[in-house]
Amino acid sequence: MAQPDPAAPFCVTFRLTATDYRSGVFRISWGLWAFKVLVGAAVAGAIGGVAAALLAYWPLAIGLLLVALAYAATLAWVLFIRPGQHYRRRTDLKGDQTYCFSDDDVAMSFASGDSRVKWSYFIDLLETNDLYVLRHPVKQFGSIIPKRAFSDPDAEARFRQLAQQIGRKPVRSQT
Repeated sequence: MAQPDPAAPFCVTFRLTATDYRSGVFRISWGLWAFKVLVGAAVAGAIGGVAAALLAYWPLAIGLLLVALAYAATLAWVLFIRPGQHYRRRTDLKGDQTYCFSDDDVAMSFASGDSRVKWSYFIDLLETNDLYVLRHPVKQFGSIIPKRAFSDPDAEARFRQLAQQIGRKPVRSQT
């Protein structure tokens, strides 16, 4: 049996689930400093509100707990409600997606069209237990690829090897 050419592109085709999408949005969000500040403010407000209530300083307790609730509602919107709406409205997210990886670039195919970018376009590779996120230069955007899309551990290892090019400047030929 012939071995596949290691220089040839390999492709994965998959459909994102709503859970995949929410998990990807969370992973992208957690990489942003503003998101971490929002989480920290919500936690600090809740702790401060409880501490103020224990000290019977009710105006401060109520104010801090209201701030904590407002930030918690914002986090719920960002992490659950909005991604769910976005997933239901975008046919590209629910339909088949194909990513083809080669030494030079990544080709993406969706219901609405195709795209091809160099590896150097991406700025980071984020990972969770179930998926990879190729982060775009606009940091709140990313391409979500579930790990289940890879046919075997060798394909996933090859993807990880190719992804090491992320963020590197392309080498210009001297002609």
